[in-house]
Amino acid sequence: MSITITSITDFLAFGVGAITTFPSVRIFCIYTGVAVLFDYAYQITFFGACMTLMGRREAANRHCMTCMKVLPKEESESTGYRLFCAGGSSVNTPPTEHSDHAIANFFRNHYGPFITKIPVKIFTMLLFAGYLGVAVWGCLQLQEGIRLKNLANDDSYAVEFYNLEDEYFKVYGPAVAIVIDEELNYSDSQIQEKIENITVELEESDYFHNNTDVTQSWLRSFLSFMDGASLTYTDEETFISNLRDHFLPIVDPYKIDIKFNDDNTSIVSSRFYVFSKDTDTANREREMMVEARRIVEDSDIKMLAFHPAFIFYEQYIAVLPNTLQNIGIAAAAMFLVSLILIPHPVCSIYVTFAIATISVGVVGFMTLWEVRLDSISMINIIICIGFSVDFSAHITYAFVIAKGINRNERAIEALHSLGWPILQGALSTILGVVVLSTSEAYIFRTFFKTMFLVIAIGALHGLLFLPVILTLVGPCNSGQVSPIDHDDNPKEGVSAEFGSGQYSNPAMLNDTELTVVGDGTNTEKMNDNNTDDATT
Repeated sequence: MSITITSITDFLAFGVGAITTFPSVRIFCIYTGVAVLFDYAYQITFFGACMTLMGRREAANRHCMTCMKVLPKEESESTGYRLFCAGGSSVNTPPTEHSDHAIANFFRNHYGPFITKIPVKIFTMLLFAGYLGVAVWGCLQLQEGIRLKNLANDDSYAVEFYNLEDEYFKVYGPAVAIVIDEELNYSDSQIQEKIENITVELEESDYFHNNTDVTQSWLRSFLSFMDGASLTYTDEETFISNLRDHFLPIVDPYKIDIKFNDDNTSIVSSRFYVFSKDTDTANREREMMVEARRIVEDSDIKMLAFHPAFIFYEQYIAVLPNTLQNIGIAAAAMFLVSLILIPHPVCSIYVTFAIATISVGVVGFMTLWEVRLDSISMINIIICIGFSVDFSAHITYAFVIAKGINRNERAIEALHSLGWPILQGALSTILGVVVLSTSEAYIFRTFFKTMFLVIAIGALHGLLFLPVILTLVGPCNSGQVSPIDHDDNPKEGVSAEFGSGQYSNPAMLNDTELTVVGDGTNTEKMNDNNTDDATT
C-alpha cells in the first residue's frame, strides 16, 4: 500500500507538471512520470519475485552465487567456510524473536511520549504558526524568472559583465523596438500624428526615458531634417524621394529601420526605438515589457514591441500562474487519491493541508534563501508535491490503522512504525544532493536548496507537526486496545470506552474478555486463549 500511494501520487504530480507551458519542465515531468510508473511495475512484479526466490534460497541454505547446498553457519567447519560459503540458520536452531530497530524504539519510548505532552503540543503549534508566518512573508517577497548571469558559472566573465551592467548601466535599460508591421502612407499627417502620439505615450510611461534625444525615431529625425533643409512634399512619392535621396545617405544608421517595397515606392514596415529605464529587478523588467505591449496593442496601427531579452522576460509572466496552477491541480488530485486509499475521509483533508503548508514553506523559505521562482525551482516545487504526500499520507495512514485507546497512543504507534523510515529517507536524500551545495553553477545550487527545503520541511511535518495535529483533531478511536506494552505497570487501571458503555478495571485486561450490553452494564469472563482482546 505504501509504494502504491507513493507511486500514484508522484505519477500524478509529474503528470500535472507535464501540462505546463515551459518545454523544459514539460519534458522533465513526462520523463520522470513515466519512469515512476515503470519503477512501480518493476517493484511489484520482477523485484517482488526476486525477493521471493532469494528467500527460498536462504531458507534452503543455498549459496548466493552457485545456489549449491551449504552448511548452516552454526555447523561451519572453518572461519573461511563461514565467511564465504555458510548458509543461514540450522533447522535445529530455535527461531529468534524479532526486535525493532533502536531508533524505532526511540520514537516509541521517548520521542512519541515527549511530543504528546500538553506543553510540547502548545510549543509545537506556536512553532507551526511561526513557520507559516515566515513562509507567507517569504512568498510575498518572491522574485520571478532566471537572470541571464545565472546561466553561467560563477567564475565566468559573463557574470562580472552583468554585475557591472546592473551596478552602473541599468539606468538605461534595453532599447525596445516598436515595429510597425503594415504598409502605411507616412506622408499622411494623420498617420504621422498617430505614430507620434504612441511615441509620446511610451516616453511618458514610468518605464521609459522621456527624452527626445534618447528615443531613436527615423520619422521624427526625417521631419526635423526636412524643416531644416527647407524640403517639402505634396504626396507619398515626393516624401519617399526626399527620404531615399536626401536623408538616408546622410543618416546611415536609419537605413536598417526602414523596409521599402520591391520598387522602392512605399514603406512596407519600419521601426523606432524607445529606451527603458531603471530595469534593475525582474519584476521591473516584466512590467516594462507588459506596459510596452499594452500601449502598442491599443493603437489603431498594427504594431509590436520587441527586444531579444523578452524571451527571458516571458517566463516572468508565465512562471507564477503555471506554478499555482500545478500546485492547485496536484493538490486536488492528491486529495482524491488520499480519499480513495486512506480508510478515513477526514485524513484526506489533513494530507491536502500538509501538501499546501509544505509547498508554501518551500516557496517562502527558498525566496529568503535567494532562490528565484523560475523553471528550475518550478521543477523542484512539483517534486515537492510528491514528497509532501510521502511524508504526510504515510504517517496519517499509520495513525488511522494504529491501535490505541486515545489519539496520543495512536500517534506514538504511527511514529514507531514510520518515524525511522521517514528520518532515514530524509537523511539519505539530503546526503545525496549535499554535494551540489558547493557547485559553481546557479542551476545546481538551486536544485540543492529547493530539494533540501522540500525534504527538511516535509520531514518536519511528518515527524512533528502532523503527529501533533492528529493528536488534537485526528479521527476518533474505533475502540481498539493499544498494542503498546503495559508490562512496566501491569496493575495500573485502564479505562476503555465502547459506544455508550464504559469499562474500568484495576486488574489486567490481559486475563479478561469484556462484553458490554446495550444498557451500558458490563460483564467479565476469563479468556485464556486471547489475552489481548476487548470485544463489544
